[in-house]
Amino acid sequence: MLVGAQPAWAQVVAPPQRPFSQLVDLWTRQLDRITARTDQAGILPAEIDALREQTTDVRAAAQAAAQLARNDLADTKRLLAPLDVKPGADQPAETDAVKAERERLTAQATVSESRVKQCEVIIARADQLLERMTKLRGEVVLRTLLQQNDSPVSPRVWAKLGPQLAGAWRTLTAALAAWGREGLSGLQSGDHDLMPLALWAALTIVLWWLGRRLRHRFGRGELSEPGQRDRTLAAAIDGVGLVLVPILAVWLVGKVLAATLPPPPIDALLPEFINRLVTFLLVVGLTATVLAPHRPHWRVLPFTDSSAHHLSHGLRRLFGFGLLADFLYVVFTQGSDRDAVVSIGSLLLAATVALLTLPVLSNRAWEAARPAGSAAPRLVGGTWWSVLRFLIGVALLASIVFALLGYATLAAHIHTGIAETCMWVALALLAHQMAGDLFDAVAAPDMPTGRWVRERFGLAADFQLRGHHIALLLFDLFLVMVLVVAIPAAWSVDVDAITRGFDQLLQGVKVGSVTISLGNIGWAIVMFGIAMLLARLVRRVVRDRIMPTVDAPMPIRQSVDAGLNYAGVIIALLLGVGALGIDFTNLAIVLGALSVGIGLGLQNIANNVISGVVLLLERPIKAGDWVSVSGHEGFVRRINIRATEIETFQRTHVIVPNSVFLQNPVINRTYSDTSSRIEIPLTVGFATDVARLETILRGSALDHPRVLRVPPPIVRFVRVGTAGLEFELLVFVSQLEDRLIVTNGLNRTILAKLIEEKILDPHPAAEFKLRDLDRLADALRARQASDHAAPAPR
Repeated sequence: MLVGAQPAWAQVVAPPQRPFSQLVDLWTRQLDRITARTDQAGILPAEIDALREQTTDVRAAAQAAAQLARNDLADTKRLLAPLDVKPGADQPAETDAVKAERERLTAQATVSESRVKQCEVIIARADQLLERMTKLRGEVVLRTLLQQNDSPVSPRVWAKLGPQLAGAWRTLTAALAAWGREGLSGLQSGDHDLMPLALWAALTIVLWWLGRRLRHRFGRGELSEPGQRDRTLAAAIDGVGLVLVPILAVWLVGKVLAATLPPPPIDALLPEFINRLVTFLLVVGLTATVLAPHRPHWRVLPFTDSSAHHLSHGLRRLFGFGLLADFLYVVFTQGSDRDAVVSIGSLLLAATVALLTLPVLSNRAWEAARPAGSAAPRLVGGTWWSVLRFLIGVALLASIVFALLGYATLAAHIHTGIAETCMWVALALLAHQMAGDLFDAVAAPDMPTGRWVRERFGLAADFQLRGHHIALLLFDLFLVMVLVVAIPAAWSVDVDAITRGFDQLLQGVKVGSVTISLGNIGWAIVMFGIAMLLARLVRRVVRDRIMPTVDAPMPIRQSVDAGLNYAGVIIALLLGVGALGIDFTNLAIVLGALSVGIGLGLQNIANNVISGVVLLLERPIKAGDWVSVSGHEGFVRRINIRATEIETFQRTHVIVPNSVFLQNPVINRTYSDTSSRIEIPLTVGFATDVARLETILRGSALDHPRVLRVPPPIVRFVRVGTAGLEFELLVFVSQLEDRLIVTNGLNRTILAKLIEEKILDPHPAAEFKLRDLDRLADALRARQASDHAAPAPR
């Protein structure tokens, strides 16, 4: 490791031991050597990663030195500032000591500025070199994947297969024999520190004991119908207890074997074997706990019994035999003269993996357990997962074709990338499910944690907590970040660009004079959330505690509540924007630019929003009013910021834009008061006594309990019509909602009295009798006419 290429914290704590000029020369020579190596042909991706790590170390050292120089420059300028002030006319002249000190500090500031610029040049060159190596690594990986070897069906390949297998077997047996003869010499030589191994052994024993206790207390019991929460928590505990200790034990054995200093190629094959064994144990644990083929009532996912058995056995066969075949492929392809083994082995490996994977991807393995008559999907995962399973099957079959054509590396890369991607996604989904159920369990009213939170904040015992949803959202964001890095790495995609992007987001992106970073965004979200919570608290206090003590009608209360809501949102937005570091002057400029867009494309929305504010301030309508606008009539239920909700008499809700109330005539039947007038028209015969009828109508109105006495009922003689005498009864009610009830009651009462006073005949003469007489008269006249027209008999 370079002397100057130390971690950043070490550079900040202690200044460099070498002179700065030597450090710059050292960094320059190192970058020159890395540049020369990247220009050479035949460079491997692993070597590019090593060179990139060295470049990153040089950049970190230069950045730390630049920070030290900036600090020195700031201190020097702070000391130099008082000395740069020129003395006035009434002050003594500058002394030689002050002048010498100012010149010394000026020279020191010049040196610091020079060091900062030199470090910035090194940093810029390192950044260019890192970007170049990122592109170079992608090109090398792509060139490696598309490298075509001899086809496995070529006779020349089969002719070389036997000698290459024999040579690989001799190399492996010789290494095993040498390793067996040396025994524990590596451990006895003292080259390895055994303390970490002892600590891992102790940790394995402790975790085994803890897992056993947890499984005994919280594991899967004998419940016949456990809930979703019980199933998930028991699966998590059983899964950890089932696979964690074996995995730690296998890892510990691998470390012990690696400490014995095995000879090549055992030293490279041992980690490969340990990784595959750990993966197989992980798959066994997941299938046993999540699918639970032998304990269906403890199954976490909604699989049928046959699908759970089929998928569990298929996954274990796939990873058992597939990982074994993959390890054998790695064992016999070690070395530089294994082209025939690579060609034929890749074909056998691709065929084995495809044949073992196709049963796992079949619909039989993904049938969902559905209640009778349920509308849930027939297959677990729905349509999208069915399409993805089909595409995965096509990719696996394509890997066989690529292996037949001689693209051995590409074929192996396809099924390895698919396996790792599916593994990471499955682990993320299971972690999301278990975390959600765990948070729900923690927040449940019957759990000690849930009871403590409700008692601590004075909430009701059955109050639904929502804070755990935020925790689940943060956990999901963490899972997404892990997948963003893990999935590209599974396909050998260079993740350096992704990590550098994350670093840049953490450090901040400068847009003009504003630096936007994840920290600022997170702080802005926190400030916005806190402001919204406080606004809701103020609204709740005003609505539930203050407004009930004030003698104010409900529409005023709703307007105050809506105004507090709008004010809280605006204040929260301003605080969030301020936390981002955006100057409100610049924000005003941005809003001025956005006004052009509002004028062009959002004018309707802006019009409705402004109209909503005018309606809340001017109050031409309010909640509870009976209005009629643009052919819609009903009661105003709520005035929102963009539209108003009207409930019609048919119990349907009409959403009317707020601008309609300001641009069209509006009938507000309850604008000033809630009283209303009812008009009941009436037509009687010409022989009716008018004074007597008026008395009957006025008396019927006064007898109704909901008719107002002031103003009194009015009986109006409208006119003498062709059908009879037309009257109109006008009465007033205090509540607009009473119109239908009073109208119906008055009609029934008036009808009964008119029949009682014999003004109306309840049994009028049937009209069809008159029609029969007319038809008979017409028939007689026609008969007489025909008799007169007939000739006389001879």
